[in-house]
Parts: sequence; structure tokens; C-alpha cells
Amino acid sequence: MKIILIIITVIILTGIIYFIYLGFKSQTGTPIGLIDARLSPCPSTPNCICTEYPNDDSHFTDAVVFSAENADSVLKIITNAIEQTGGVITKTENNYIAATYTSKLFRYVDDFEVRIDKNKQLIHMRSASRVGKSDLGANLKRIESFRDLLEKKKKTH
Repeated sequence: MKIILIIITVIILTGIIYFIYLGFKSQTGTPIGLIDARLSPCPSTPNCICTEYPNDDSHFTDAVVFSAENADSVLKIITNAIEQTGGVITKTENNYIAATYTSKLFRYVDDFEVRIDKNKQLIHMRSASRVGKSDLGANLKRIESFRDLLEKKKKTH
């Protein structure tokens, strides 16, 4: 009985140490950025969601539509929404914003990127974990929360 308890304890500790290691590993790196003026496609792992590639069923969700009347305020609305949802902006360019989100448990860092397509009046988003394979739906929830907040802010501007 003691041996089984010791084996279970070692397995649990090994798992915890591994998750802590992944948390530290995720602290390094940067968002991928734009590739050919679009957000990067998601890798094959299920820990990424992107609005740029509708043919990628397992990683796709809808972009946010904005009107020409609020085009000038879109960047400010996006910046405020990122900060309100707990993101830290790391880069801002003309039509691109990169941010990071850090989980409370194990301190995993996820990259969140936004591309504003002024011609099609769309706000494209990509949320991806830096490490691991599964995110337990965190990136999709983040994009949905962000989308909901943008929709509310658009109505007030």
C-alpha cells in the first residue's frame, strides 16, 4: 500500500512540475505577427482560434464587423477592450495590435492579435497558446468575450 501511495505522489508531483515548466517556457516568445498582411494561420493543435481562415473549421470563428462611421474610433475601442479583458498590449501598428494574456494558474502566456481590415470593415482576431496542445477552450472564450465587449462598445460610440 505504501508503494502505491508513493507512486501516485511521484506521478502527481511530476505532473505539477511539468505544468510549472510549461508556464515558464511560455514566458518567452512573441506573437507571430502578420504574414502577407494577414494574421498567421493556426497550427494543427487545438489551442488556437483565428477569424482569417474560414476553411479551417476547427480553428475558425467569425470576425467583428464595424461600420465606416466608427472606423476612426475602432483602434481606441479595441485597445480599451484588450485592457478591460486583462490583456497587455505589446505592439501597435497601423492596422495591427498584439497583446498577451497570462493565466493565474501556472502563468501560461497566450498571444492575442488583432488586424483591422478597413476595406472589408472587419476586425480579425487570433488567440493562441504559446505552449501545450489543449487550452481547455480558453482562446475561444477570450475571443467571444472580446467580441461581446466590442459589440457593446460599438453601440455606445
